[in-house]
Amino acid sequence: VPGSVVACYTGPAATKGVGRCASGTQTCRPDGFGYSPCTGEVTPARELCATPEDESCDGEPRCAQPPPWARGFGGPGRDQGWDIASDAYGNYYVTGSFEGTVDFGTGPLTSAGQSDIFFLKLDAAGSVLWSQRFGTQDYEDRVVLTVDEDGNVLLAGRYHRLPGEPSFHLNGCILHTDDPAFFVAKFDPDGNHLWSRGPYADVGVDSVEQIAVDAHGDMYVAYLQWERAHLAKIGAARKDILWIEELPGRYIISARLALDSAGNPVAVVNLRANNVDNVSKSFVALKYAPTGDLLWSQDFQATSDPSLGGRATARAVAINAEDEIFVTGDTDGSVDFGSGILPAGSALVKLDAAGEPMFSRSVRFGSDVAVYPAGDIIVAGRGLALLDASGTELWSVNFDAYAHVSLSPNGAVGAVGFAEGPVDFGTGPISYGGGYNDAYVATFNPPRSGDDGEGGDGAGATGTGGGGDPPATCMPGSIVACYSGPAGTRGVGPCAPGAQTCLPDGAGYGPCVGEVTPAAEICVTPEDEDCDGEPHCPLQPPWSRGYGGAGADAGWSIASDTAGNYYVTGSFEGTVDFGAGPLTSAGPTDVFLLKLDPAGALLWSKRFGSDSADTGHAVAVDGSGNVLLAGIHGNNNGTRDMSYGGCEPLPPLGSEGVFVAKFDPEGNHIWSRRSVVDRRMRHLFEQLAVDALGDVYVAFFLGEWYWDPSSPYVTKLDSAGNLLWSKPLTAGIPYHVDDQRQSDNVLLAVDSAGFVIAASASISTFLGDDPSSPCVHRFTVQKLTPTGDVVWSRQLGPPDPADTDIGTSALALAVDADDAILLTAYTDGTVDLGGGVLPEGPVLIKLDAAGEHVSSQPIPFGDALALDPSGSIVIAGHGLSKLDASGTTLWTSTFDASAKDIAIAPNGTIALTGAVEGATDFGTGPIPYAAGADVFVATMLP
Repeated sequence: VPGSVVACYTGPAATKGVGRCASGTQTCRPDGFGYSPCTGEVTPARELCATPEDESCDGEPRCAQPPPWARGFGGPGRDQGWDIASDAYGNYYVTGSFEGTVDFGTGPLTSAGQSDIFFLKLDAAGSVLWSQRFGTQDYEDRVVLTVDEDGNVLLAGRYHRLPGEPSFHLNGCILHTDDPAFFVAKFDPDGNHLWSRGPYADVGVDSVEQIAVDAHGDMYVAYLQWERAHLAKIGAARKDILWIEELPGRYIISARLALDSAGNPVAVVNLRANNVDNVSKSFVALKYAPTGDLLWSQDFQATSDPSLGGRATARAVAINAEDEIFVTGDTDGSVDFGSGILPAGSALVKLDAAGEPMFSRSVRFGSDVAVYPAGDIIVAGRGLALLDASGTELWSVNFDAYAHVSLSPNGAVGAVGFAEGPVDFGTGPISYGGGYNDAYVATFNPPRSGDDGEGGDGAGATGTGGGGDPPATCMPGSIVACYSGPAGTRGVGPCAPGAQTCLPDGAGYGPCVGEVTPAAEICVTPEDEDCDGEPHCPLQPPWSRGYGGAGADAGWSIASDTAGNYYVTGSFEGTVDFGAGPLTSAGPTDVFLLKLDPAGALLWSKRFGSDSADTGHAVAVDGSGNVLLAGIHGNNNGTRDMSYGGCEPLPPLGSEGVFVAKFDPEGNHIWSRRSVVDRRMRHLFEQLAVDALGDVYVAFFLGEWYWDPSSPYVTKLDSAGNLLWSKPLTAGIPYHVDDQRQSDNVLLAVDSAGFVIAASASISTFLGDDPSSPCVHRFTVQKLTPTGDVVWSRQLGPPDPADTDIGTSALALAVDADDAILLTAYTDGTVDLGGGVLPEGPVLIKLDAAGEHVSSQPIPFGDALALDPSGSIVIAGHGLSKLDASGTTLWTSTFDASAKDIAIAPNGTIALTGAVEGATDFGTGPIPYAAGADVFVATMLP
C-alpha cells in the first residue's frame, strides 16, 4: 500500500538492539512500486577503541585487549625504534632507523646508505601489516610521527642530500636540498603516500624533535637549528609554514611538544650553560596560542647558580583532558619544581593550564610520559610505571632497554626503542640480530583504575521508546518490483525496474537489485543515459566570458570532455580572477587552467608558474576524462622551479623547457614531467595529442640558441608519464634575422589506428644576415607509426629558394573519421599545393590517409581548425567559419578578436578561446574587459 511503513534491519539478526544498533523503517513508494531503502537503522561498524560506544554491537563497548607481545627487528648494524603512535582501532605505527638489511616481517628491506628510515604498521596483536624504508646514501635516522583524527599518519624528520647523490623522497615527491632541512609527509592508514614537502627551514637543521597535529589538520613541528629551538606551524591547506617562533634560550640540546584541547602548543626546551657542556642545566616550559603568540613561560633550574652546578632535564611532556601539563625528566637533587627540592633521579612535574606548578614528585622512570583519558599516568625509561592522577605508583615493570611509549585506546601501552640483546619484556626474549643494537616494539597491559565495573555491560538499550517499531509484515523470500528513480523515467531509455526480496526474518525488504536509474548524459554515445527521452545532450544557449587584468593575458587552447565541459589554458600576468578567487602570477607570466561547465559556469581554476615566463599552450582530454596540459616552463633566469600541484619537476638545464602534466577531472594532480631529453637547449612547445590508450604525444622545437638551427621533435609518453621515445622529424631549421618571415610550427594529430600525423616547418638555406636574402618557407607532412617510424613524408611549398621570399606555412591540423588529413596554411600566392596555385591568404588542404592530395582551396581564416561529429569543418582566426565535409562554406561570422583554438563539444557546440583587446561582442553582448590583452572563451551554436 503506498505510504505504508514496515520495520527493517539489514545487520546480522543477533545484533539488533545491542549497543547502538537499532532498526529503521521502509516506506512503500507512492506508486506502490517497491519500498524505499531502509532509513534510520544503525548496523554494526568497526569498533572504535577511543569511544565508549559499542559500535560493533557485540555487547562489549571496549576493544578487546590482546595479550602483551614483543617483537625484535635487526641485522648486523645499528637498528633503533624512534617513535610510536596508536590509532583509534589500536593499531601501532612505528618509525626508526636501520643499517644494512632487516626483515620487519613483510620481506627484507636494505638501506641505501649508512642508515635509512623504517616505517611500520602493526595491528593490536603485533602482526606487521606493512613496512617501508626511505633514505639516500647519506645518513637518515630520527623520524617522529603522529596520527591525525582521520587516521592518517604524519612523519617529520631531518634530511640532507650530498652533491652528486640521489635525491631524498618518501615514495612521492623528490625533496631537494643542499643543506640539512626538515620534511613533513602524510600517509593514509594503508601506508599510501598522500603528500610530502620539504625543505622546511633549509639551513642547518640539526634535528626534528616532535610533531603534533590539531583538530584542523594544522601541524606543529619542534626542531633544533644552530643550537636554538624553533616551533613551526604548517597549514593543512597549502602545507606551507604559517609561522615560526624561536624558543627562548641558547645552547638548547632538546625540545618536546604537546597540544592541549584548544590546539595551543606547549613546548619544553632543555638549556646548557655553554656550548661545551652537553648536560642540561635547566628547562623552560612555554605555551603558545595557535597564532604563535606566547601565552606564558615557566623556568625550572637549580636553586644555586647554574654555572656552579645543578641539573634539571625535561625529557617528555603530555597533557590530560583538563589541559593540565605533565613533564618528566631528571634532576641532580638541587632543583625545586614547586613542591620542594626532589632527590636526584627521575621526576614528574605537574602544571595547571596556566603554567603554575601543582605538584612534583620522584618517579621510577622519566624518559617519557603519557596520560590515559581517565587520568592515570604512564612514565617510561628502562621500564614502565603506572601512576594514578596524584602521581602515586600503582604498577611497574623493569626491562633492560629505554622506551618511548604510546597509549592504545584499548588500554595497552605500546613501547619502542632499541635493545642490546635478546631482552625479555615479559613475554619471552625477543629475537635479536646480533648487531650493535636492534629495534624493538612491545606492548604491556597495566591494570587501570576503574577496571571493575567501568564501561557497563555494553548491552545497550533495548526499549521500544516512541511507540515501538512498525510491524514486520512481509513474507520471507517474497519478491516485489522496485524502482527508485524519479517518476516518469521508468521505462524511458535504459531505465528499468529491479526487484526487492523480503529478508529471511521478515524484517523488511532488501535493497532494490537490478534496477537501472538515470545517470549523467554521456554526449558521445547514442544512449539516453539520463532517461529524459532525448539521447543527445541539449544545446546550451551561446555564452561568452572575458578574463583579464592589467597585463597581457591570452587563451591558447581549449578542449571538451564527453559531458560537454570545457578545459582552457593559456597565460596571464599579474592578478586575474577567473571566477573562483584571484590568482596572481609568480613571474612575468604564469599558466592558468580552467574548467567550465557546458553553460559557461566556472567549476575550478588553477595557476602554475615560477619566477620566469611560463605559458600553457595546449590542453587535451583522454578517454578516461583526465586532462593533459602542456606548455613552456621558462626558468631561464629564475630561481624557483615550477610546481603543477604534485612533485616538483627537475629544472630545465638551459633556456625554455617543455612541461607536460596530467590531472583528473576535478583538477587533482596525477603526474607531471618535462618531456624532452636533458640537454642544454631551448625547447619551444608547439602541440599535444593523446591516443585511445591514453599515451601522450608532444611536438616541440629543440635548438641550441635562438640564432642556431632548431629541429622539430615528437616525444611519446605512456599514460603514466614515462618517456617511450623522442624523435626528430626533419632537418634543422635555420634562424632568420627577420623572424617574422618564419613560422616554426610543429602540428600534431593522431588517427583512428594510433598513427601520428605531424606537420613541421622547413626553411631553405639563406645567404648572409641580410633580411632581404631569400628565405623559402615549406612544410613537411609525415605519418609515423605508434613506435615513431616514418610511414610516408610529403613536402609542400616552393622548390627553389630563388623563387620566393615567403612560400607557405602550416597553421593547424586535424584528422577526420576516415583518417584523411586536413591542414590550414598561409600561402604567398605563388605556391601550388597540389591543386594549382592559390591566391595569397589562408588555405585549406586535404590529403588522404596515404598523403596524396585530395583538394586545396582558399578560406577566410586559418589560425585554428576543428572537425565536428558530423565531419563538418570549423576554422577560426579573426572570425569563425563552418564548412561542410566537401569544403563548401555554410556560414561565416567575424569578430574583433584573435581566436587561437577551437573545441567542438559532443553535441556540436563550437567553443573558442584566444585574446581580445576590447569589450568584444561574440553575439551575446560585450564581454568584460580589463586592460591590455584579455582571455576570452565563447561558444556558438553549430
